[in-house]
Amino acid sequence: MNFGKHVKRKNARRYSVSVVASLLLTCLVCVAAGAGLANLRFEESAHAMSPSETSGTAASNNASGNANQQNATPVSLQAVQDAISAADGSPAITTQGFTLSAESQAAVQAQLANFANGGYTTSFMLADIATGRTIEYNADTQIYSASSAKAPYLMSLFSTGTVDLNAVYQASDPQAAAIQQKVDVVLRDSDNDAYDWFYQTYGLDLFNTWAEQQGVSSRMTPERGGYMFSSARDMAKLWTAGYGFLFAGQTSGAQGVAPESLQWLAGEMTDSRNSNIHAALGDTNTVYTKAGWIAGEGGYYSLNDAGIVASQSGAYVLAVLTDACDRNDLLTGLIGALDAVHSGDMQG
Repeated sequence: MNFGKHVKRKNARRYSVSVVASLLLTCLVCVAAGAGLANLRFEESAHAMSPSETSGTAASNNASGNANQQNATPVSLQAVQDAISAADGSPAITTQGFTLSAESQAAVQAQLANFANGGYTTSFMLADIATGRTIEYNADTQIYSASSAKAPYLMSLFSTGTVDLNAVYQASDPQAAAIQQKVDVVLRDSDNDAYDWFYQTYGLDLFNTWAEQQGVSSRMTPERGGYMFSSARDMAKLWTAGYGFLFAGQTSGAQGVAPESLQWLAGEMTDSRNSNIHAALGDTNTVYTKAGWIAGEGGYYSLNDAGIVASQSGAYVLAVLTDACDRNDLLTGLIGALDAVHSGDMQG
């Protein structure tokens, strides 16, 4: 499914993201009707689509079958979280639910060798949203999150209703308009000052509680502010919860979140600064990501990226955490190899 190349003009981007998010919502509704996705809870407002949004749903439904064309039974998002929890976590490439071909094994191993040859630590977790199939490596290794923590933190504020996403999207008053501008620069430009305002205003306990509810062990602490050490496993869990919020109507307490508000928030993540997932896959897929990077400040080293990929072979969550500062070429190579696994072996 080709969700289209991101358009940088804001109005066009919002229209494009509206269509993308609606297609994803339509696919999920069709799957739920046909396969009994009992654990996916859709709010009533999530079912409503305008005529402009429904115009592309027939093609979307045909393409969405690609993810399940091998007769894999669709699973709930909780089952995806459980599969991520069950992953081996060892320093070896391991899979659940499918067999990695010798060719794919060699391709991913070659990318990992590039990191090892540079003396870098690497970890990743990829989980297919429809099937819960996973591929991972070193998934419990702790890496400093840097700015990759920013998107999950903001999603915790909106999902719990701590901040009213509808009001922010609509810029319904001066405060909401100011928050909208801060969200934009945090998610698109990774602005540290705007992010500092969020975690100093709303604190860390709410995020930590939300993360715990997702089965995540990583925690934010006062000495690190709105940042943390995390693992690829935990980051994949946070983004699976983010998928539930953005595209499946699942919240952690927020009520009546409008589809257009969710579409706006998702759109803020489609071309995030320094995203290697976007660099590797953004020309042919729609991605919702937040990267993080730091090169020695405070003794921290990391180059991370995590998020959701809406690909022609179905949606998946991907988290890649490394300490390979400034080696974007290594990350894009690994991400490309993992995407090939998803569209190939994982669908077999």
